[in-house]
Amino acid sequence: MINYAHRGASEYAPENTMTSFCMGIEMGANGIETDIQRTCDGVLVLSHDATLKRTAGMDCRVCDRSWAELADIDVGLFKDPKYKGERMVTLKDFLRYFGQKDLYFAIEIKQNGIEREVWEAIRPILPWARVTITSFMLDSLLTLAKEPIKPRLGYLARSFSPQLLDRLKEQGIEEYCPAAGSLDEGMAEAVRARGMGLRAWGVSSEELMRRMCALQVDGMTVNFPDKLTQYLKESSRPSNGRPK
Repeated sequence: MINYAHRGASEYAPENTMTSFCMGIEMGANGIETDIQRTCDGVLVLSHDATLKRTAGMDCRVCDRSWAELADIDVGLFKDPKYKGERMVTLKDFLRYFGQKDLYFAIEIKQNGIEREVWEAIRPILPWARVTITSFMLDSLLTLAKEPIKPRLGYLARSFSPQLLDRLKEQGIEEYCPAAGSLDEGMAEAVRARGMGLRAWGVSSEELMRRMCALQVDGMTVNFPDKLTQYLKESSRPSNGRPK
């Protein structure tokens, strides 16, 4: 089970910040999930939303601003006054700090056209077996699937069918990533029957978290990695106190 800290420990700290990622690791996460966009001057940055309205109170698009304009924006205050002064993170700095750590990485492409740049930045630094590049945009994944040296790819899905799974596998996509609320045993069995990885997103409650564990997903993105860490410890501890 890969416990991916979703944008870091984003239930407790401002998402996609160094503080949030470090907190997630301290809480026992063995993976980090983050989102990549590109500024107007070509810098790859970690940001989920297309605009900064939610995280900085600024109704401007990340892709329309230069890194110089974004670098000093406070993206912590929206979460809590104690995080005042938190800044956005570039992919370069993220890789420099976390690239040598014993972690798994789920890197989500948020803009069309940046796929190759992201992969080229990641390739020399992160261990390929521990990286999955993901997206809701199937075209972005198919672009990377054609690379001479391709990364492991995961499709963030809002729909399901056996035909979709067959298409994904045929086109070189190794992981199917459904919304946790939609995943059931039949879907999980269909994914496993095709030899694909299964990772859930949208794990918004402890109840869903426990259900994903029961379905034996390969990993899940959670805003509260501490709760998943604790649950996995408790569920591996038999009643007689002896380890399994």
